[in-house]
Amino acid sequence: MSAKQVPNTRFSLILRNARKRAGMTQRQLAELSTISVRAIRDLELAYTGTPRTQTIRLLADALRLSKARRVELEAAAGLVPGHALRDELPAPQAPLGPLIAREREAATLVRLLRSPDHRLVKVAGMPGTGKSSLIRKVASDLHRTEFVPVICLERTSDSTAGRPVAWSGLVRRVAELIGCEPTLDDVAGTLARNEVLLTVDGRDLDDRDRQDLTVLVQWCQGLRVLYETCETAANSIGESVLSVAPLGVPDLSRPGTDSTALHDYPAVRYMTSRCAQFHPEAMAHPEALTAIAGICWYLDGIPAALDSAASWLLIYEPAELLEMAETSPVRLTASPSGESNPLIAWLRRALESLLTPEFDALRWLASAQPWTLADAVGLLGGSTADAQSVIHALYARGLLRRVKSVPGEPTRFVVLNLVRDLYRSEYSDMESRVSLGA
Repeated sequence: MSAKQVPNTRFSLILRNARKRAGMTQRQLAELSTISVRAIRDLELAYTGTPRTQTIRLLADALRLSKARRVELEAAAGLVPGHALRDELPAPQAPLGPLIAREREAATLVRLLRSPDHRLVKVAGMPGTGKSSLIRKVASDLHRTEFVPVICLERTSDSTAGRPVAWSGLVRRVAELIGCEPTLDDVAGTLARNEVLLTVDGRDLDDRDRQDLTVLVQWCQGLRVLYETCETAANSIGESVLSVAPLGVPDLSRPGTDSTALHDYPAVRYMTSRCAQFHPEAMAHPEALTAIAGICWYLDGIPAALDSAASWLLIYEPAELLEMAETSPVRLTASPSGESNPLIAWLRRALESLLTPEFDALRWLASAQPWTLADAVGLLGGSTADAQSVIHALYARGLLRRVKSVPGEPTRFVVLNLVRDLYRSEYSDMESRVSLGA
């Protein structure tokens, strides 16, 4: 071996594995590629230095390598950059507008993904809180500023019942994007050599998909996953959970709220950004800002509900919209054309999933102003342990939200105004249920 011929052990390993996967002997590969058996043997044993470009392409054609496998072979020979996967993938879709009032959550997600200890991050929360926009923003920024390859498995349907018809499985969809065979081994083999971010919606996955995702995270040390879910269960080993709650709103249950500070609340900032396109001149008036703050309170600071309410501003002033919110906040979650909001369907299912003690407790808690755990014990008439269990169950289903407390005071909660409205209109005939305190 001459001084200039440095053995390329990585190329030899990739070539040998590719031949074995294809089920070929060295002689069969030689016949198909028109390269001598001796040359192939020397390449697989790393007896030669960098092979010629034509030799690599003849071998790749004979082995019928996928696009990703071909790039891998060429990269090992030094023909293409080793970070070609980013160039092969489509750029992730960025949010259409700026991410408003979620800057803290975005920064937290980026910090988690940069840490080697957080490789599967679940972004959890009720529908309509802006999880998808948050994930798109973070994925787009990492791809653009840190050159991270991003595999975005966008939902193929807006269906809220079951999996979209077009979904073809986690492994198959990833394989289609990275250009390899649709097997777990091939996908893992391609991803294992790259720093990659994968975004996926948990509603699209079945049990097999979730198992495959766990295997990919275990096998591919450079893989990071952003997993969107509406489930708020405790995280499993190896998972991190970022809860995306409704946006903070002014506490209208406490008198004396400073109107000049209303715009500091995330929900008000979000809503005014939506209202400005309809009533730009009104946003400068304190009365309009107070009305917007009230709408945010009655719609619980949920971005999807605020988006729907903003569409009503085509025909109503903010003060008129506030009156509607006071009467029936659920009405404002549907567009003026009558199109319903998936958020309400989700809240109905959450209510229907409650056990009898939880449903009965909700009836008492819904009639109260923001309350603490100690208040709940008094309202429900049971033990502290019973109240803790009920509050946890209701909060996990997205039926409660936290209310900003004064420093030093216990955490306060309140039943969503949307849930109160649903209860009044659809469940008031169930008052005969026995309460926890009975």
